[in-house]
Amino acid sequence: MKGCRILAAMVLFVLIFSMTAAADSINTTVDVNEGIVLNGDIHLEVLDVGTNWGSYAKLKFYSYKDAGGKTESIYMGDVPTTYTSGTFMKIEVTLDSISYDTAFLMIESTTSLKISDRYGFEGEDETEKEKQKPITVPKLGITRTFDTNRAEQGQTIRTTLTIRNTGNGTATNIVLDEDTITGAYKDGCPSTIDDIAAGETKRISYDLRIVDAQPGTYELSPAILNYESESGATYSSESSSSILEILPEEVRIPELEISIDSVKGIITCGDEFPVTVTITNVGNATTGKVHVKSDLPADVRVVDGDLEPEYESIKPGDSEEYDVSLRAYEQGKHTIEMQVMWGDSEAAASFEFWAEKSGLEQYYLYILAAIPILLLLLWVIKRRREYSY
Repeated sequence: MKGCRILAAMVLFVLIFSMTAAADSINTTVDVNEGIVLNGDIHLEVLDVGTNWGSYAKLKFYSYKDAGGKTESIYMGDVPTTYTSGTFMKIEVTLDSISYDTAFLMIESTTSLKISDRYGFEGEDETEKEKQKPITVPKLGITRTFDTNRAEQGQTIRTTLTIRNTGNGTATNIVLDEDTITGAYKDGCPSTIDDIAAGETKRISYDLRIVDAQPGTYELSPAILNYESESGATYSSESSSSILEILPEEVRIPELEISIDSVKGIITCGDEFPVTVTITNVGNATTGKVHVKSDLPADVRVVDGDLEPEYESIKPGDSEEYDVSLRAYEQGKHTIEMQVMWGDSEAAASFEFWAEKSGLEQYYLYILAAIPILLLLLWVIKRRREYSY
């Protein structure tokens, strides 16, 4: 009787100890087609890993007294998966992460854990594994951009197609259908494109030459991509339409202006005075040969410089300037007229000035007339003095 009490007390102690024992956990890696044995009881095998709708590992659990066990796929972030062996050993398994063919697992139990064995095994039938592989689908997006949306005849527009594969499979047999407008020609635009892997971005550039397109605003049709997945399924994507404005061809002609500048005020006859002539091309094209002609009053002479130079050409925005010295001999109003000629065109300018004789010259005749009178007066005075003696 006493022995029975002692035995009952020991059993009760063991039960209490097992219930209050501290939980244990281990972190381990298990490859696909590999298994581990925990505490010589539970077998845990990794059948597969993948990323279909999230990272997952397909696990099989069984034990000595539970040969059938169970097979279950666990995903990262899910609650732990529980398995209890035939000997009532309980474990909880969490998937931390996966690599190409490895599962990173955390195993917890109220029992102290130990990996007592590792072993390999033959995998599932290859056909079955192929069925379980995640489906890969390419998804191409295409964007078309121009370096300018406004162009003139003869201009080249740099066109760029940006293609992104946002799917999880490679796009193959890619065919590009890129339209254009009448009078514009594509230079270097491919009709087929190399394979684009999942997550890859590819840029293709070509020149769109505007040769004889009519002026106006055009809406270019979307660029279209036809492509296949690695399994042979066909897909299609297209860009947005694009707006392109063809400007009227600008008429380019040279246009010259001529101006004359000189001293202000009245010019004295016989004195030299400077004149500055400026010729400016205010047009948008370069001239051919430029000739300058002048029309001077009969009494005006060129003292220094060339009043009628010639120039081979004058570019848009450029000016030619030269100085000459003139002299007028007659008093009165004078008009100098200048004319610049290029091609079939011409421009003119004029300059007016007054010329007067100097004060001494104006009274020259009066002075000449007064001299004999003055000499006679002096002679009379001299004779008067002689008679007075």
